Amino acid sequence: MEQWLTFLRSNFHYLDNASQELIYHSFRELIYHDIYFLFRDHGLAEDVVQESFLKAIEKAPGLENTTNMKAWLKRVARNTAFDMLKKNKKYRHVSDLELVKEDEFFYPTEQLAVADQVERQIRDETLHDALNQLNIKYRIVLFLFYIEEKSCKEIAEELQVSEQAIAQILTRARKKLLYYFSRKWVDRNE
Repeated sequence: MEQWLTFLRSNFHYLDNASQELIYHSFRELIYHDIYFLFRDHGLAEDVVQESFLKAIEKAPGLENTTNMKAWLKRVARNTAFDMLKKNKKYRHVSDLELVKEDEFFYPTEQLAVADQVERQIRDETLHDALNQLNIKYRIVLFLFYIEEKSCKEIAEELQVSEQAIAQILTRARKKLLYYFSRKWVDRNE
């Protein structure tokens, strides 16, 4: 187990400032990407990270089973995000592709023609728009399956539903995503 997870199990309020900062930054590094994927808004993601951190430091010392602490922390953060989403229905995905510069990482610029780069950017924006239209339950299952590369069984255990339900949600999410994407992609290309 990583050292910061061990510190998290102790009483956080009695730790020195350097240890507290280490724990928070390690927690944020573990959680932020998942939460940002759900909201596509830096401010909301930060709020969820902070709120879920407070929940985690209060509950962690009393945990009996610490074998899968990271999964527990991710679940706390995800549940906090769901709670925030339920409380504040006004929060929706804000697609800001300037914040996510994955294109530079995955596609070397010099190898692609300008027309290809423009088409890829439009396609990616269209995909993000389509993802933003999906129900949050669908986005989470797609994220866990495709981004975190978890099996249906692992997702079912994490979300505490049956494997069959996850398979059904995944199928529906793919169909909805294809529908939203195709509708927007065809409209742009006409």
